[in-house]
Parts: sequence; structure tokens; C-alpha cells
Amino acid sequence: MTAPPPIVKIPVVEIAELNLVLYALQPKQYEAYKLTPVFRPRSQPGPSYIGFGGAAGGGKSYLSRAVLTAAALMWPGSTGILFRRTEREVKENHVQKFRAEVPAVIAGRQLYKWNGNDLLVSWYNGSRSYFGYLRNDQDVFIYQGPEYDWMIFEEATHYSHFQVNWLTGNRLRATVPMARPFALFPSNPGGPGHFWYKRWFIEKRFHVEDGEKPEDFAFLQARLTDNAELMARDPRYAEKLDRLPEPWRSWQRDGDFSAGAGSALAELRREVHLLPAFERPAHWPVFGAFDWGYNHPFSFGIYTTSEDGDVFKIDTVTGRRLLPHEIAHRVTGRLQQLGISKLAYISAGHDAWANIKARGEDTPTIADTFAELGLPLSQANIDRKMGLQALRDAFSYKGRGPNQTDVTPRLRFFDTETNRRCFDTLETRVIDPDDPEDVLKTDADDWGEGGDDFYDETRYAIASRPSPAKSTWGSAEQPGAWSPEMLAADRDRLTKGRGDQMWHRRPEDKYEELP
Repeated sequence: MTAPPPIVKIPVVEIAELNLVLYALQPKQYEAYKLTPVFRPRSQPGPSYIGFGGAAGGGKSYLSRAVLTAAALMWPGSTGILFRRTEREVKENHVQKFRAEVPAVIAGRQLYKWNGNDLLVSWYNGSRSYFGYLRNDQDVFIYQGPEYDWMIFEEATHYSHFQVNWLTGNRLRATVPMARPFALFPSNPGGPGHFWYKRWFIEKRFHVEDGEKPEDFAFLQARLTDNAELMARDPRYAEKLDRLPEPWRSWQRDGDFSAGAGSALAELRREVHLLPAFERPAHWPVFGAFDWGYNHPFSFGIYTTSEDGDVFKIDTVTGRRLLPHEIAHRVTGRLQQLGISKLAYISAGHDAWANIKARGEDTPTIADTFAELGLPLSQANIDRKMGLQALRDAFSYKGRGPNQTDVTPRLRFFDTETNRRCFDTLETRVIDPDDPEDVLKTDADDWGEGGDDFYDETRYAIASRPSPAKSTWGSAEQPGAWSPEMLAADRDRLTKGRGDQMWHRRPEDKYEELP
């Protein structure tokens, strides 16, 4: 049997006069450590937002405590904080391990004092290291007093963009001359912060106009194989990760930030569910769905149904920070452009009926304003679990035909710019780890990205159970049996369910008329 490779560790925190090493890092951890200002010479520029991780077992937690200790000792008088999602998590994952790794008294010298009430390490050189928690957005205000030279958001995808942005934007600043403020973001994929983390560190998409500078961000991928110490201690850990269901297997085992996108709507495919826009037959009914938002984007979907009960999303109207009457005018303007004079109904989220009048106020609701402007709303079925099942059924197409052939899905989108934005949201929906029968609820960031507003609106549309268009057979406008329209319909019907031969009729398709 081949002997395992030796475990290489590089000391980063040591007490030279005692020949004592407090923290030594493996090579990949050390690469991440070198990205921090704690390692870099003051004259050397570098990132101040550092992502590290991916796969489970990559050594993120140990690196976090090493950086916490190094920053405190190298920058006397500085203040820093290490976050986990709950107080229990930060105690079990960090406080207990830190106190075991770094004794408070070494060779008769007091290295630090521990305050269990405040979860505070007070170092001999005046530095202070806090252990904090961020369970919800309101928890950020617990930390609005102190200023921090460094922050560590361990398991960073557990936090919302608001939490991270508020704390780094308001509380991250130099408190001592030698400090250069930075934030470390060790994390696995998944969680409510997956979108912003992926945008920053994987996709490297930055809002430069709002002050995000590409040179401030760096990411280092870590895999289980990078942690030779864990592999030697628990050789079967990789097998345990292999047994996880998707997307957790790809997240935890491979550190794949692209995995899990669409795990809630697994059959969603652009090549199947997006199709070129075509002219809607005049007798197909049109209806709407609406999810209100002000800081979050609002989403108003315009839909139509065919005689077969197929649903097509014609377009999505969206925007941010618009008043109700401005939203209504934007919607009616788009309807006019599409030549649509009437909607059969509009299924809307219940927040359009805020119960203001019950408090003795006369302010009109959003529904009141829409009704006055010719867009009467009806309350949507907002059951999240049933709505998810209805959407899955509407998008489903695999193996639903004879002999388990593929069919044409019941819900498809016209390929428009705003429909693609909606589609992007649907593609990235993941199931809630705390409730596998529901989609993980996420809020949009400060730029209106990453929220679930488009998903909710689409869910309202399908949950409204739209009725098929009425057949025109027997009407004066009935097309002839050999008309291009009927030949196209026959071809559509005959090719439905042919697996790889599935196709979509487009307005530019031409059919030869028979003599």
C-alpha cells in the first residue's frame, strides 16, 4: 500500500521566544492567508474582500481562527470579529476550539483574558477579538457601536447581502495606524447568500458604478483533497459526501457553486422553455400576475393560453422604487404596445391589500390604485408548497408522452429581455434545506438582484389555474381545413411528444399551401 503523502504545514502564528507555534497552515490555507493584509507588506496592494472555500473539509474554520489570532497579535490595539449564523454555532465551531488551540496563559504569561458574556478575547497587546452571530438582518444592529479592523464571515453564504454589505460598509474601518481593513469570506456553496457570493467571487460581476472595485475581490477554491490532515484523520469522509443528495453532494464534495441552480425546478431548460415570440391568435385570452415590490423589484407577468391549455408568458414588466400608480402606468403602457386591450384577470400577492383601513387610515391600497387605473386585482393563491408543485408540473416535459417520450411543457416563455431576467431567477431557485417541500426564500440585494420576486409572480400565475382558450370551431372566422394555420396546428399536434424531435412553431415558419 502506498504511504500517504506527508502533511506539510507552514507556521503563521508563533511565539518565537518560547519556540511555540500556535497556528500552522496547509498549503492551500496558506495561499489564502497570503491574500490578507496581515501577510502582505504595507507597500503591496491587494484585495480587501477575500473568498475562500467551496468543498466541505477544505480547512476554512481553522484558517479563520488562524487569521483572527494573527491579526490581533500583528496589529496591537486592533479590533476584529468572527461571525457564524447563531450563538451556539460560533461557540461550538470556534470558541471552544480557539480556547483549546490558544491557551490564555503560556509559560506564566497572560496572553489574553476571556469574557464569556461578550464572547470577547482581550489580548495582552490591547487588541480585541469578538465572536459574533448573525441569524437575521436585525442582528447587524447589535454591532453598530464598535468599529472593526477585520471581519470574518465564516460560512458566508448563510448571510444575506444586506447583513454583509451593512457591516462592511458601516463598521469596517481602521482603528489603529498599522491596520488595513479587510473581510474574509470562507464558505461552501448554497444558502440564502449563494447569489451575492457567486456574483462577487465566482462570476466576478461587480457594480462598479456603486463603488465595487474588481481589484478589491479575490477568491481561492479549496477542495477536500487540499486538507491532507482531515483525509488522514478520516479517510472515509469523502465517501460520506458521496452519499449526499444533490445539490448538496456537488456543493459539499466538489465545491461547485454552479450546482444546485434550479434544484427546485429541475426540468427547467432554456432550449425547451424559451421560444421566439409569435403573434398571439386574437381569441386566446390574456391574464396577468403581479408581485409587488418597492426596494425589491416588482414583477408583472403577461400570459396567454391556447386551446390546448398551454400557457405562454408574453412578457414581464418590472422595475424598482416606483409608486403604485407609476407601476400601473408602466404595465398599461406595455399592454398598449402589445395591442392588448383587456386582461381576463390579474392574480396578485396579498401585500397589495395592506390592511391600512383597519387601522383607521384612508390611504388607498395598491389594489385600490390599480383598480382606479383599470387594472383590477384578485388575490392569488399564495400557498408556497402547492405553488411549487404546480410550477413543477407546468414545466415538466420529460417522459410524459407515450412510451415515456418527452412532450412539450405546458408553460413556456417568449424570449424577451425581461422574460430572460425572470427565467434567470427561476433557474437559480434551490430547495429550502429546512423544508425540502418549499423553495428557499431569498431577498434581492441593494441592486435588485438575487431575490425571488419573479418566482413568486410566476407561481401566482400558474396557481390561478388559467383556462384554455375557447375553440373557434363553428365561428364565422373558422379557418379552412387546408389553411396555413390548420396545417401548422396539425403539424404541431402530430410532433408533440417526439422526444428529440420536439420543436416550436415560430411566426417565420412557412408552410406551403396545397392546391
